[in-house]
Amino acid sequence: MRKVRLSVAKRTVIWVISVAIAVGILAIAIYNKGAYDLIIEQYKHYSVDVAKLVAAELDPEQVSNVQKAIRNTYEHADNKVMSDQWGTPEFESYVAQFEYVKEMDDYKEILADLRRMQDQLDVDCLYITWVDKVNECYVYLVDAAYEDPCPPGCIDPLYFVDNEVILKNLEKDGMVPNISKTKEYGWLMATGMQIFDSNGELIAMADVDISMNDAMAELMKFMNQIAFSFLAIAVIVVILALVVIRIFVIKPIRILSDAAGQYKNNSNVFSELKFKRNDEIGVLADSIALMEKDINSYISDLTSAREQADKMNLAANTDALTKVFNKRAFNQKAIQLDDDKPQYGIAMIDINDLKGTNDNYGHEKGDISIMTICRLICSVFNPSAVYRVGGDEFIVVLEGEEYEKRDELVRKLSDLFKANRMNESLEPWERAWAAIGYAVFDPDSDEGVESVEKHADAYMYENKKQCKESEK
Repeated sequence: MRKVRLSVAKRTVIWVISVAIAVGILAIAIYNKGAYDLIIEQYKHYSVDVAKLVAAELDPEQVSNVQKAIRNTYEHADNKVMSDQWGTPEFESYVAQFEYVKEMDDYKEILADLRRMQDQLDVDCLYITWVDKVNECYVYLVDAAYEDPCPPGCIDPLYFVDNEVILKNLEKDGMVPNISKTKEYGWLMATGMQIFDSNGELIAMADVDISMNDAMAELMKFMNQIAFSFLAIAVIVVILALVVIRIFVIKPIRILSDAAGQYKNNSNVFSELKFKRNDEIGVLADSIALMEKDINSYISDLTSAREQADKMNLAANTDALTKVFNKRAFNQKAIQLDDDKPQYGIAMIDINDLKGTNDNYGHEKGDISIMTICRLICSVFNPSAVYRVGGDEFIVVLEGEEYEKRDELVRKLSDLFKANRMNESLEPWERAWAAIGYAVFDPDSDEGVESVEKHADAYMYENKKQCKESEK
């Protein structure tokens, strides 16, 4: 009789254990990969949103002044010392050349703005840099870090795989999100977005560093819990019969594995499984459901931060007095119009004798005059097309139906101004009126928004002369 070296039962146990372990590892790997990719994607979006917000919040003129000062010193420096020599006499001597920058008012205001946003947005560090394309490095302008900030003029090399592609598309794409893991900082997401001056020239990058250590540590913690639970399952499987294993182990593990593959942003696939079991599988399911809840909560926090950033961006584009868009928003609209070159027109509106109202009745009454004019404009034109670009100046961008009916609408608004002026039942500051002129974009003769503005401004001043004549 042949001697049994390995019984069917043992073979079956080994096979079942192997299958259980394989399925467990696969489920963990699938979920770990999905959760990791989701966290990375969320951090990428958030870092880009923060960098865009910072770039939009900073005053380009202040940034330009600081950049010019640092760039001038940098380009005339005899010996440029990289940051990897931090702490050496050569490095300290090099950065000492830029100490005067810290005394500039623009530098101080930028630093204060960066730290305010850094605290509000709960990120590790905000800073602005200038990219030296020739030497493939970037030079620090202002670093808002509270501990060991990089001084003005500090130089870091570009660390991208393909610097040539990054530099070629810098004006268009900025510094794409970059993930790094170092012994000193751990997991870090870094992103930079462009800061342009009034001429549309790239002058600096608004950079953000966001630590991912907490999210990765939480992910690893739950992955360890899952691994431990599967180990416990493997031990139990050894003493169970094939039928019991098939019913109580393999099937539930497959369900969890399928759920891991179906997991998406803020979904509740594990919580909805509702395992009503008091064994290791039930514990595993509860652990994964708890992890799912914690990760969803973490993602929700990131989403809330993005919404807060959107609100701040809207506030930055809104005039505080009239609640219509401001000059910053118009500049953004002008860039869009110059890029797309649609059929459009621009109406310039200037309040008549606002200075006289302020001098005679006070600035509070002058504000009422401004609000009155804004209300009349918005009663004729879509408020989303109205921009307050100066103390007494408004601009209306004429597009679509308003462009087609521009003559009729401008005439209507002019009549409203005259009627308001003639209404003697109102207080003097309420009888505000304004001069108006408009021009349309001609692709054959106009280079862009600026030239259309000049034409509209000229027509507006002709109308203002007529208004003054009518007051005599």
